[in-house]
Amino acid sequence: MATSRGGRQEWERQQQAQAREAERRRREAERAKAAAEKERKQQYRDSRQAEVDNKNAQLEQRVAQLSAILVSGLHRTARIDILAQVPRPKAEPLRLGPLANPVPTPTWDRFAPRLPGTIARMLGGTTRYERTEAAARVQYDEAVQEAVRQEAERQRRVRALCSEHTDRINADEQKWRDRVASANAYVRAIADRDKAAIETYLKQVLTRVSLPADFPRKVDVIFNPRAEQAVVQIELPPHDTVPTVSSYKYLTTKDEERSAARPRTEVESLYRKVISQVALLCARDLFDSDPKLQSVGLNGHTHAINPATGEQEYPCLISMNVERDTFPKDDNLSKVTPEACVKHLKAIVSNHPYALEPIEPILDFDLSKYKFVEGFDAVATLDSRPDLMEMSPTNFEHLVRQIFEAQGAEGWTTQQSKDDGVDAVIVQRKALMGGLSIVQAKRYSGVVGVNHVRELAGAMEEKKAGWGILITTSWFASGCLQKAREHGRMELIDGEKLTYLIKEYLGKEVLIGIPNRPH
Repeated sequence: MATSRGGRQEWERQQQAQAREAERRRREAERAKAAAEKERKQQYRDSRQAEVDNKNAQLEQRVAQLSAILVSGLHRTARIDILAQVPRPKAEPLRLGPLANPVPTPTWDRFAPRLPGTIARMLGGTTRYERTEAAARVQYDEAVQEAVRQEAERQRRVRALCSEHTDRINADEQKWRDRVASANAYVRAIADRDKAAIETYLKQVLTRVSLPADFPRKVDVIFNPRAEQAVVQIELPPHDTVPTVSSYKYLTTKDEERSAARPRTEVESLYRKVISQVALLCARDLFDSDPKLQSVGLNGHTHAINPATGEQEYPCLISMNVERDTFPKDDNLSKVTPEACVKHLKAIVSNHPYALEPIEPILDFDLSKYKFVEGFDAVATLDSRPDLMEMSPTNFEHLVRQIFEAQGAEGWTTQQSKDDGVDAVIVQRKALMGGLSIVQAKRYSGVVGVNHVRELAGAMEEKKAGWGILITTSWFASGCLQKAREHGRMELIDGEKLTYLIKEYLGKEVLIGIPNRPH
C-alpha cells in the first residue's frame, strides 16, 4: 500500500515538472515572439528613418549643386579640339578562327593494316594482308586528295576574308581622311571667322557647358563677324528646379513622413542665383572657347504658362551684353557672388524671376538674326534699290522723319547740323511717356565712336530731353552700347537696324552702299 502511494506521488511530481517545463517553454516562446516583433518594428522604423535621411541628403546635395554651378564649371576649358573629335579608326585584327589552322595531311600510319604474325603467314595471311594493304592504299590516297582539296578551299576562304578585311580597313581610313579634311575645313572656316562655322562652333560650346544633367540644353546663336559679337539665346532651367522642401522628418509615433517648406524668400533667392550662374558660365565658356570673340549678348528664357491667358510663353528672365575686357577672369569669377556680378556687368534681371516676370532683353535676338545677314550691304550698282549713302541730306532727313512719324511722333524740328547728318527734336504728345526726344542721324561710311554718344548726352542735357536717339548708316565702335546703357535714356540704331526699321515701318527696301565695309 505504501509502495502504491509512493508511486503515485512520484507520478504527480513528474506531471508537475512537465507542466512547469511546458509553461517555461511557453513563456520563452512568447518572449522570443515579442522580441522578434520588437526587432521587426525597430527595423521598419530604421528603414523609414533611413529613407528620410536619404531624402534629406539628396536635398542637401541638390542645394549644394545649384549653389556651386559657376565654381564647378570653371575647372575645365571650354575650347573644343575639333580634330581630336575625329580619332583615327583602330584596325581590328583579322580573326580567322578555325580557318587559321592548315588542314592536316593524313599519314599512312592511320591507314596501314597490322602486319600478320608468323602463324597467320603460315595460314595464308600474307595474301589477305596484301589485299587489305591495297584497299588501305586507296583510302589513304583518297584522304590525301580530300585534305589537299580542303586546304585549297581553306586558303581560298582566307584570301577572301583577308581581302574583305583590307577593303574594310581602307574604307574606314578613307572615311577618316574625309572627316579629317572636313574638320580641317571647319577649323579654317572658324579661323577665317565664317559666320555659319562660328555659329555652329559656339552652339557646340554652349551644349557642353558644365550644368546639372537635368538642365535644358536648347540654345541658339547669331554671330556678327564685323563686331566679333555673339548674340545667344539660351533656355534656363524651370523655376521648379529649386526644391521647395527644406527637410523631411519621420514621426515614429504616427508612422508618418512630414516635410518642412523651404521659405519662399530662400527659394526665390536660390533661383535668382541659379539663373545668374548659368548666364555667367555660358558667357565665360563662349569667351574661353574663342579668343577672338569680343562681345557676348545673352538672353535667358524659360518656358511658362501665362496664368491669365493659359498660353504657353517663353519669357526672358535675364539679359546681358558684355565685352571681353570687362568680363571677370576665372580666378575672380570663382570668388564672385553671382547676383552681384551680373548686376556689376549691367545685366538686366527680372525683379521676380521665380514668378517668371519677364523683362525686355538688351538685344533683340530675332532682330539680331535679321541684322547680321551677310550681303546686306551690297553695292548699289548691283541693285536697283535706293542707296542711303547717295541720298541728299534732305531726302535722308525725310526718310528718317517718316520712321518716327510712323511710330507716332507729332513734331519734327530740324536743327543746324555741323556734319553730313540730321539733328532734330521730336515731340510725342502722350500722357506720362510723352515729351522731347533728341535725334541725331549720322550718314557716315565710317565707324561712329563713343564721343558721339557723349555729344548726344550733352545735347539731351541742353534741351532737357527725356530720350536720345543716335542713328547711323554705318556701325558703332565697341563701348558705345555700354555707354548708352550707362546713361539709361538712349537708343543706338546702326545701319542694319535702320534698314530693318525702314522696311518694318515704311515698307521700303533700301541699301547702304559702303565700299570695303569691314565684316
